[in-house]
Amino acid sequence: MNDPITITEVRERAVQGMTRPFICAAGSTEYFVKGAYAGMNSLCCEWVANRLAGLIALESPLVVPDFRMAMVPRLLIAASGRADIADLGEGMVFASQTIHDVREPTVVRVETMPEEVMAQLLLLDLWLQNEDRSLTELGGNPNLLVPRVPSATGKPEDKRLWAYDFNLAFDEDFNRERFFGAHVFGRMLERWPDGFRERMEPRLKVALEEVPTIFAELPLEWLHLDGDESLPVQLDIKRVISALELPFIDPETFWKLP
Repeated sequence: MNDPITITEVRERAVQGMTRPFICAAGSTEYFVKGAYAGMNSLCCEWVANRLAGLIALESPLVVPDFRMAMVPRLLIAASGRADIADLGEGMVFASQTIHDVREPTVVRVETMPEEVMAQLLLLDLWLQNEDRSLTELGGNPNLLVPRVPSATGKPEDKRLWAYDFNLAFDEDFNRERFFGAHVFGRMLERWPDGFRERMEPRLKVALEEVPTIFAELPLEWLHLDGDESLPVQLDIKRVISALELPFIDPETFWKLP
């Protein structure tokens, strides 16, 4: 991955979301930024899961917003008048680029998504053991964005779907029944699309092989408390690999839909 960017401005803070990211700028580009308040385990999960998602969602309407590691300078923190600036903290943070002209989808909107997009997102979250993507008629927390419907162009509605917030991936308490019951697409597919498994298995395998490289990208201060390598890791690579191997170790269970 590219070298970390530098945060140059803290603009505001999101009012929604458990981790309440800051809206920051790095030069002319705006990002949602997670730092100290989110916790180091959350930052590790974000990086590893986003990297893996980017590897299996190639050439697809399913999109992961551009993401980077970013450096928050000490002087930026010291000069800030925000009472909550310590929740961002200095040092390395996780930054996800802001997407414009989008909104959260409704149940009606997601029901119109192509079957392939539904399948890819369902597979991605199942593989990453991420239960944090719910949506029903009563509401939910989909962590998804869709383009705003063109009002005057007459063009067909854009089918792209942006997926974000992977901070709860690799959940040690992951439960398949609960996952399918709550996931935005958990009950919309009776079977995987024709040839879908055959198309996706090679991608999963290639991405799985990249896990050691991805973990090597994690800053020590994220992976170990205060960067002390003598202390336990925030995210265990063996635990992650064990989860990601399930499509190959127990394919009958993994690929079974409710």
